[in-house]
Order: sequence, then structure tokens, then C-alpha cells
Amino acid sequence: MNTTEAIHSRKTAKVLASGPWSPSLTQDEQERLCDHLLNLAANAPYHYKSAERYKTGGQTSSLPFRCYTLDGAACNTLASQVASLVPPPGKILNMLWAAELLIINTWLPDVFGTQPEHREMEPLPFVGNLRNMEHIAATSAAIQNMLLGATAEGHPNYWSSGGMLRQKSARNMLQISMEEVMLGAVFIFPKDAVERAEEFKPGKLREEGKVLGTFSKKITLK
Repeated sequence: MNTTEAIHSRKTAKVLASGPWSPSLTQDEQERLCDHLLNLAANAPYHYKSAERYKTGGQTSSLPFRCYTLDGAACNTLASQVASLVPPPGKILNMLWAAELLIINTWLPDVFGTQPEHREMEPLPFVGNLRNMEHIAATSAAIQNMLLGATAEGHPNYWSSGGMLRQKSARNMLQISMEEVMLGAVFIFPKDAVERAEEFKPGKLREEGKVLGTFSKKITLK
């Protein structure tokens, strides 16, 4: 599948399961798929480096985003752990049961001034400056690269905002700093997920607003 075919084929696929699925890929195959998608994410364009404050532990990259990965087994374990949390996980739980892979994507805001030492929520509102806008754009491009890569490999996928995974209780389980802002939880499902799903929800806006001329305008200069 070439790039154009992947772009036109990519569509929202919210796959819901009522219990844990057996993975369709081996652990090695899941790891290879994950590394492939991460490499695609790393090739997204970005304009500004991340602040030095985010370069801790083994995450020393200058990229303005971070990716946290869970294979199918980890998704099932996370599902069992979040099932009793407040607020309840909702459809996130059902997607975790079905997922072959989950990649959680955060972006790293440039934050100015004194921040609270302990926080329950992400650093919002963040400063609405050009650098932060560029960071969000870069992270979005990285997520789109992964969605297209998964589509090209034949895996249904879903870009979730993260839902309750954004909350401190879940973030503690995932060991994701509250200083980072979650932009997407990318669920990668088995190739036969649509046939296996107890419930499948396609994107509601798939066909809306895409007529040329309704979102574009040719500029003529004299």
C-alpha cells in the first residue's frame, strides 16, 4: 500500500470488546510493529526542541513529544487495573481488551512561572505561544504517521484523546509524568478486529466537510 492509498484507507475504527482478546500477533511481532510505528513517529517534522527539564532518565530526546507503549498483554493488565477506578474507564476499558498495541503520546509544553509541586491534572491552561503550538503540531504529525503506518500494515486503529487515562490515578499506573500533556492514545487492533468485535464504531465525521472548495481557497494575486 503506497502513501496515497494509506491516507485514503485510514479511517477511525473504535473496536470494543467485552473481555480480553487473544492477540493475533506474537510478542516479537508486536514489538516489531511497535518499533516500526515509533520510527515513523520520530520522522515527523518539528520546529523547536523540547525544554531541557524533560530530558530525564532514559528519555533524553530533543523531540517535543514522548511515546509510551503497551503490548497486548500490558493492555489487558491495564484494563483489569483501571476497571474499578473513579471516574470509571468507560469505552477505554473495552478498547484495552481488544487492543494489540497501545501507544500513548504526550507533548511537552514550555511552561513559565512556578508550577505546583503536586498536581491532579496536566499543566492546563498552558501558555498559548508559538513554541507550544509548534509542539502540538509536531506531536499530531507523529500520531498521523503512526495511524498511516498501522493502516498500511492492515491494522484498524483509533486515535483517542485518552479519556480517564489522563487522570492522575491512571497516570501513576502508567508512570507518565503529570507535567506532560496527553494528546493521543493510539489503539492498534488485530487485523480481523472488525469481524471479532462485539461492537464497532466508525468515525462519525468520515465524509463531512471534504468537498474541495469548501475548506480551500485559491489565492490570486495582482
